[in-house]
Amino acid sequence: MQKSMKKSWIWLFVLLIIFVSISVLFKSNQPKEYPPYVSTSPSPSGVKGFYTYLEEDADSIKRSELAPSLLNKIENQLLLMVEPSLITEQEVMNDYLEFVEAGNTLLIFKRNLEGMFNISTGFGMIESETVTLESSVGERYKSSMFSQVRILPKENDQVLLQDELGAIAIKREIGNGNIIAVNSPDWLTNQYILEEDNLELVLSLLEEESWNSILIDEFTHQSAKGNDFITVYPMWLLVAGLQLILFTLLWLLYKGKRFGPVRTPREDYVRFSDERLIALATWYQKGKAYQDSLINQADYVRFILREKWGISYQKEWIDLKNQLTPKLKTIKEEEIGSFLHDIESLLQKKNITKQEYLQWSKRIDRLRKEVEEG
Repeated sequence: MQKSMKKSWIWLFVLLIIFVSISVLFKSNQPKEYPPYVSTSPSPSGVKGFYTYLEEDADSIKRSELAPSLLNKIENQLLLMVEPSLITEQEVMNDYLEFVEAGNTLLIFKRNLEGMFNISTGFGMIESETVTLESSVGERYKSSMFSQVRILPKENDQVLLQDELGAIAIKREIGNGNIIAVNSPDWLTNQYILEEDNLELVLSLLEEESWNSILIDEFTHQSAKGNDFITVYPMWLLVAGLQLILFTLLWLLYKGKRFGPVRTPREDYVRFSDERLIALATWYQKGKAYQDSLINQADYVRFILREKWGISYQKEWIDLKNQLTPKLKTIKEEEIGSFLHDIESLLQKKNITKQEYLQWSKRIDRLRKEVEEG
């Protein structure tokens, strides 16, 4: 019987290895996946079509995977960013600014520009994916719009494009150069570049000035891709690691290892649980010690009044109205006065009925919750 079980586990393990290997093989035959907004990507989310168009039309265009500190600082260059990953390092940001200050232009297409190059944004609700834009010279365009974000221009910024919700594109002078920020990277993608007036809008932004060369920035896309765990390690190593994990699990199951939380015996914790409170409440109820119970509840409320709001424990209940009225939000002033007046006489009684006990327990508990949560 034991040998039969061993054989079953071995065959199961072999079948798992075969299944994983076949899955990897089929995956390797799948079409290549491209990250979005990359100039080499022919997928709908890529911008290869726009890059090809610029290659045919512009005199000098090329992709740049260089860090901003390595960019050539000669004047009159355009660096085009399409949905770059968020730049969080101030040193990298400063390197891009130095490139601009040397007399170049940085053109950024990004849905949310908040936190990049001191650009501020706000939000607006769009009702349609097609909106009408107006340029700085009064020309009107139809465009695809998928961003709820609008740019908040500063005093010296030039608004190049805007709709009824706010600025879509701005131009800002930095040193001898400019930053042009646009909130719609989808205009450049293969899927949407020929929709509406998207291509005309992009070309109008490119025609703001004339440049000696155009650089398509791939440095930020390359950085984002480098953070992908799967792309760091070769596929054979990932498969081997997965198989090792499966083998370890099977070995542990074969050895009878137990998984799951540690169960603590009930007798080790029951005395410290709510059962003690329930037992105490039951004792009060069966002994009809209603008055003692209410006195304890009232004393606890006085204690938390002192701890939370600094109200003296020595004061009489009737003298607390002026201090409690502005602090209790859900209890009306008339109710507070009635409560403080009645509780004085109630606590001086020797005996109370069960109905009075239940009614006053609710009233005291309501005050307790208001104080604790207020």
